[in-house]
Amino acid sequence: MTTPPAIVAVDIDGTLLSRSGEVLPGTRAEFARARAAGASVVLASGRPVAGLRRLVRRVQLDPSGLVYAGSNGSVVVDADTGETLARHSVEEDLVREIVSLTGEHGVLTLLCDADDLVTDVPDDPQVAIEARGNDLTVRPVADLTALAPGEVHVDKILMYGPPAQLRPFSEVFVARFGDRVEHAFSAPFYFEATARGVDKGSALRDVAAARGVDVGDSVAFGDNGNDVPMIRAAGVGVAMGNAIEAVMRVADRVTASNDDEGIAAVLADLYGDGEPAPAVEIPDVAPMYHRPVDLTDDTATFGGEDHESGGDTTRGTSL
Repeated sequence: MTTPPAIVAVDIDGTLLSRSGEVLPGTRAEFARARAAGASVVLASGRPVAGLRRLVRRVQLDPSGLVYAGSNGSVVVDADTGETLARHSVEEDLVREIVSLTGEHGVLTLLCDADDLVTDVPDDPQVAIEARGNDLTVRPVADLTALAPGEVHVDKILMYGPPAQLRPFSEVFVARFGDRVEHAFSAPFYFEATARGVDKGSALRDVAAARGVDVGDSVAFGDNGNDVPMIRAAGVGVAMGNAIEAVMRVADRVTASNDDEGIAAVLADLYGDGEPAPAVEIPDVAPMYHRPVDLTDDTATFGGEDHESGGDTTRGTSL
């Protein structure tokens, strides 16, 4: 890439946020320089757009020039104007088939519909955790398998469970639905599905189209399975030093970890010929997590004292 990219896209947990849940000073400075150069900074996450807005407030990240690509790319919103640049929903009949399968296997399933979290088990503790941590409204329904036509527009299907349950279930899921939806683990305990062809890579293409630039005029950073399409789609795909092997394999470049200013190192090369950006004021905010979080550890749980959500200690929110 001979000129600074027009789009900078970053995953959140394990990428933008350090293991303690902080946006590091060098990353803040590089974002400021990139935006001053006219770049759009895309926050690409499994979190819904409401959750991304909450996160930006929580870590006091300057929202100017940001684009929210929520629900694994299903909903893309301009943070400055509030305009929805793209929205893609899973077909209703397919949603019914999927929730029937998850019900058979006892996998907790939540449907993301804009700022609503649709569930037929509203008293499950994880429902409150997801809603509170992402500024979502819980919308109870009697039965996810019996939704009326048009009742729900599903941006993302979120399946939650311990890795020992979710890994074998994912194999059953992929055998049945693998060619009909996009699917990925965003963490060992989160398995997610979106409409066919909709992922963080498609979100990057949506942003490029809205900005009138080529998708190759971009750099993207990620660490986990749901970041792979974005890493592939970008002009420069960057794996964090803490990334899983699947991300490392498709990346054009591997940088330092999320604890070691991996994003800042690459952006300094692209926007400053290797010179770090001028320092910016660092807000006095508490870290998002209560203890270091390693999203590559299949035995770990992202919970208890790990993740701050709405002032409460919780098991975490989708990534």
